[in-house]
Amino acid sequence: MSVLTSPSPTTRRSMLRRPAGRAAVAAAVMLAAVVAAGAVGDPSGLLAPVGGRGLPPLGAGGVYRWAPLLVGLPVLLAAAVMPILTIGASRAKRPAWWVFLITWTSVVGAAALATAVTGLAAAAPLTGPHLPVGLTLRFAFATSGFAALKFLLAGPLVAAAAALAYRFGPADEAADDPDRSVPVAGFAMAVMFVVVTLAAVTFGASWWRGGPAGYAFTGALLAPSASAGPVGYLCGLAVFLGVFGVTVRAMRRRLANPAPTVVAVTVWSAATVAGLATGVVCAVGAALSSPAGPADGPDSWWIGTTLLSAGTGIGYGTTVGLIAAVVAGAAWRWRAALAAVPRRRLVAAPVVVLLAALPLLIRSYAAPAPRPVAPVAAAEGMQRLHLLPAPDTGGLPVIGDVTGRQVILRGVNVNQLIDYHLRDPAIPATEPLTDADFAQIAAMGFNVVRLGMSWSRLQPRRGEFDQAYLQQISTAVAQAKAHGVYVVLDMHQDAWGNALAKPDEQCGGGTSPTTGWDGAPAWATVTDGTAHCQFLARDLAPAVATAFGNFYTDRDGIQSELVRTWAFVARAFANEPAVAGYDLLNEPGIGANPPISSGLLLGRYYDAAITAIREAEQAGQGFAHLVFFEPSVLWSGLAFDVTPPPGFTDDRQLVFAPHPYSESITMDQGFGLTIASIERNLTVSARAAAAYGAAYWPGEWGWFGDPAVDGAKVARFGAAQDRLGIGGAFWVWKQGCGSPETGPDAKTSGNLAKIDCVTGAPIVPPTGFSQPLTRAYPRAFPGRLETLTADPVNGTLTFAATADTEANCELDIWVPGEAPVRLATQGVTGAASAQVPGGWQVTGCARGTYTVTVTR
Repeated sequence: MSVLTSPSPTTRRSMLRRPAGRAAVAAAVMLAAVVAAGAVGDPSGLLAPVGGRGLPPLGAGGVYRWAPLLVGLPVLLAAAVMPILTIGASRAKRPAWWVFLITWTSVVGAAALATAVTGLAAAAPLTGPHLPVGLTLRFAFATSGFAALKFLLAGPLVAAAAALAYRFGPADEAADDPDRSVPVAGFAMAVMFVVVTLAAVTFGASWWRGGPAGYAFTGALLAPSASAGPVGYLCGLAVFLGVFGVTVRAMRRRLANPAPTVVAVTVWSAATVAGLATGVVCAVGAALSSPAGPADGPDSWWIGTTLLSAGTGIGYGTTVGLIAAVVAGAAWRWRAALAAVPRRRLVAAPVVVLLAALPLLIRSYAAPAPRPVAPVAAAEGMQRLHLLPAPDTGGLPVIGDVTGRQVILRGVNVNQLIDYHLRDPAIPATEPLTDADFAQIAAMGFNVVRLGMSWSRLQPRRGEFDQAYLQQISTAVAQAKAHGVYVVLDMHQDAWGNALAKPDEQCGGGTSPTTGWDGAPAWATVTDGTAHCQFLARDLAPAVATAFGNFYTDRDGIQSELVRTWAFVARAFANEPAVAGYDLLNEPGIGANPPISSGLLLGRYYDAAITAIREAEQAGQGFAHLVFFEPSVLWSGLAFDVTPPPGFTDDRQLVFAPHPYSESITMDQGFGLTIASIERNLTVSARAAAAYGAAYWPGEWGWFGDPAVDGAKVARFGAAQDRLGIGGAFWVWKQGCGSPETGPDAKTSGNLAKIDCVTGAPIVPPTGFSQPLTRAYPRAFPGRLETLTADPVNGTLTFAATADTEANCELDIWVPGEAPVRLATQGVTGAASAQVPGGWQVTGCARGTYTVTVTR
């Protein structure tokens, strides 16, 4: 009978006397200090590994509140010190630089593993109809490397502490001699080869392209994934296995006779290094394959691709390394028996060839496209909209009407029904919304408005919907419809809601009290006592992160209530063709544990809302409207982010609607950088839309400064839109002088149709903005657009398209200005122009391949 006893003081002292033990303890202490320093000192919460200033380490808000501390931190510390103890357990004295590298690698891998495990713990209670288990697993591990990037920078501090502790102090009396006859490298390479090739056609098939950051990988891709194509896969396999093999061999030279645990830890550490190296190669390839050119503008996009590529690579290396480590550790004890198998080489050769060829035979991830729908005859009034399939393989679906015509939705955001926080109750935050607004909007050639509405007004009390507010929305839709303007109903929010305003909050360390914006009602605002202090931006406040975290995890059914609100709205407009669709949530916050919250759980909310909308439309005997969805608010601030995973919903009426604010209010501008230019942002966003099989529509853009100077940027944005054949909505039409976006001493408010805050009089839209915004364009036309160019100065237009003979042949082209237009067409019959308020409408019947040129 054995008796379990705790380690004696002598045992503990002997551990600290051994170099590896000292290094492990020093690493654990320094790593804990780094985590604590981030939690105490990081006012944004973005860099802190666990929590952040104003965020308590524990809370009662569900798993996501306590998982980082009680799950993630122990995994982080254990996974970081295990390689030091295991690989360095020999009594042989190793060079300090060797311990430094081992520790640095283990810290990076441990961070990725801890992030994945924490994310799985937080998401596990939410798995179900809107969050499949398989999708959760793939996303958690695929995005784990992005958190590890923080430790790629902090790792040297931990590694230095470990190396110093290892270097100074008593050494063991004897040294073990490594057994060079044990083929660790060859064995590890064989195991890793099998794991990587199988991963390439399973979970790794969409790890790069088709994943939550797949839009960053363009051109030639060198990655061990089926999505890289035959050449890219073979080259990526060679890079990953090559770095892995070199790392294992280098570590093997300094290993004692390896036990199974030593082999397993070696495999995992080497895979982490190989994953990072593969990510760097992918980043270089992306930079070289898409250099800045006339269609991209001058920028520093390599920053974005490097971060996304390196994070993806680390996550991949950690994941396949974990699998291979388990396999290698389990199989190591049977290596002698495996080596004695007769004619093993004859058997191994065809297996190797088959495994290597398997990913070449499997199709890579492809997003499902909207199903083709036969055109119907045109009805009276506005035609209802849906998605039309992409004209060719790899292209984007487009917004069209049910008669088969493509429709370009170009317009403005209208925020005059939003429930903003009032800085001063005497000064309205919004201007009244009237029919005159829609008349002026239509006279500028716009055919859509993105109409903001507030959850706080739709459901001011839990379980009670405000029919009067819904009627205000219905009136606005009717007024827009009367002027031929479509409406995208936008569930608007900024920094969660106006109930977060706490101007008396005591803040410090470069933070300031939250000012309060718009969105959720007070009863749905659960902040658990976190600080109402913002840092750099309104969204980087602990209270905002906590409120969104509780929303994403459906704390007390908060998210379910917003889903019910969407059903309430969708039922009211189930059969309304003037409603183009529904924007499910404006600039969603990142939550308390991004990217699990801002990617995976955001996608879960989207699917739940879409399901409720479709059921409401069916109950109202209506039709499926377009669904507009956005990435997190970080996309608006950085021009890139981890997005909801492709496949988050089976619905096919999807429109990807990010907010490309490049060169205006993105965070990089404050540092004198432009990570993504206007043109690059639009191009990258289009690639992200393609990953979902969705159409692309910039839901917000603009907010530039001086129209006389920045009008050139608006013109560049418009030219990029035309190249892509897309529309978008400019921010903003009108804005009250009491809006949170307007300073208390501002003389004017707004961006396009400004208001004089002294007299209250309207200000004519500035030419620098209005001229490029009102440029000529085809609003609806048969077929698919091929080319489009417009000159905003003289109002001319040239475009070409190819029309299906079964589609509605009617053209609807907008041309601004009072001067009569001249038409030159090919393939168009009955071409004519008629003067309308603000400009001219060109009509005609187009068949086959046709062109239209409009001059003055």
